[in-house]
Amino acid sequence: MTKHWQDRFSEWLRKFWVDEEYNRQVAEAEKKQLFLQGLKDKGYSYDTGNEWWERKWITNGGKESILEVYQQLESGAWKQLMIGYGDHVFYEEQVDGSV
Repeated sequence: MTKHWQDRFSEWLRKFWVDEEYNRQVAEAEKKQLFLQGLKDKGYSYDTGNEWWERKWITNGGKESILEVYQQLESGAWKQLMIGYGDHVFYEEQVDGSV
């Protein structure tokens, strides 16, 4: 016995609006956009050469500076770095992607 057109339409509509994989991907994309907007709001800028978000801290009357960096790994996770003193990484931590 064939399904009534309303039943087929109802199934299609449910799949369209309740596709869990699609919803997960949209949620991840929204989370990333919020994270990136938070970085921009806090003064970070994207360095295309290094493929990371950075902001520079200057101390001691401009004699010393460090970079605070957020870098997305190939896995999609984020890492925060502090780089200074001759390009030495002196702090590194994996972060959850929320600022």
